Amino acid sequence: MINFKKKRLTFSALLILTVSACSDGQTNAEPVDLTSPYEYKTPAYTDDGWQVGHLGDFGFDQSQITPLIRQIENGTFPGIESISIVRNNTLLLHKDFRTSFSQYDNWIGNDQLDHHVMHSTSKSFVSTLVGIAIEQGYIQDSQVPFYDFFDYPEYDNWTPEKQSITLENALTMQLGIEWDEWSHPYTDERNSLVNIVNNNHDYIKALLDLPLTSQPGELYAYNTAASIALGLVVENSTGIALEDYAEEYLFAPMQFEDAKWLMTPTDLPNAGSGLFLRTRDMAKFGQLYLDQGVWNGMQIINSDWIEKSLQHAVILNWDFTTGYGYQWWLGSFSADNKLIPFYSTRGYGGQFIVIVPEYELVVAFTGNNYENDLYASPFNLVEDYILPAIVL
Repeated sequence: MINFKKKRLTFSALLILTVSACSDGQTNAEPVDLTSPYEYKTPAYTDDGWQVGHLGDFGFDQSQITPLIRQIENGTFPGIESISIVRNNTLLLHKDFRTSFSQYDNWIGNDQLDHHVMHSTSKSFVSTLVGIAIEQGYIQDSQVPFYDFFDYPEYDNWTPEKQSITLENALTMQLGIEWDEWSHPYTDERNSLVNIVNNNHDYIKALLDLPLTSQPGELYAYNTAASIALGLVVENSTGIALEDYAEEYLFAPMQFEDAKWLMTPTDLPNAGSGLFLRTRDMAKFGQLYLDQGVWNGMQIINSDWIEKSLQHAVILNWDFTTGYGYQWWLGSFSADNKLIPFYSTRGYGGQFIVIVPEYELVVAFTGNNYENDLYASPFNLVEDYILPAIVL
């Protein structure tokens, strides 16, 4: 098992950096050459588990995709830093656009332009690790009381109702604990996440100490601290450091290249927003779910967990959003005069993995759309350009 380098940057600093993503001027990796107009070619075969193919051989009208990539390059669609397109389990397009590093790379000392912070896409990975731990028998099922996974001697604001919070409630962000991460920015102490990380060394203990304000399973409240806590659930249940468990049972079997984590002050990987990956590896994760937990003939995770993860545990009615499952977002596109269901991961700034089962399609993006209201650009590009380029 691999022990990754652990960067001891506090999550308080992480939140400060979240409001600013400008380049810090690092130049210790070769920049991507964007001086010549883009011409499509089959992605490079790198022996990383992907079979590669040509867009035209997998139902795409190449003449519609090439202009899209050129418009990303020239800034017509700003903030997109990479894209991978997969159909029928074959990588058909991969393009990195990033030419400089951002402050987020300082979190782990990242010096590879093709590795990118996942932000909240990290949450979908920790959900998968929970599923693997259940399959391996370390965890009974998702109905186990959430507090049973922790060994703190006592809790503030304890009531018997807290014992009814289940692991599933944490996975679906319906704990019932007092929490508001969205009403105030990540620079405001009234933001629950900001308050916890600025005033506590152990974020998980601080979360568990909060009062219960609704019945578990009743209300949805987006909760990054709960996702970090899921990482400790895996670690405490398996007796294996979370980063080592992820490497042995998920990253290594899928040939991920040099995955790294930002660490919390208690030396736990930040499973809520601190994973760094390549876009080609992001796309593998999407393919894993599309193929019911199988990657290149290996059953990495049980198909039953995939099915449970993608159920509408929470019903939502937002743009490109119909609900929330086990740390996965559910939605639909409008294409061919009908609604096309999809599911996705979502990370601040545009770190998205989009899976469209009806088209056997996976598209992975990284981006830097942090403060310009273009967070949903990946969804718009899939709906307006990529799906129409598929010749049915």
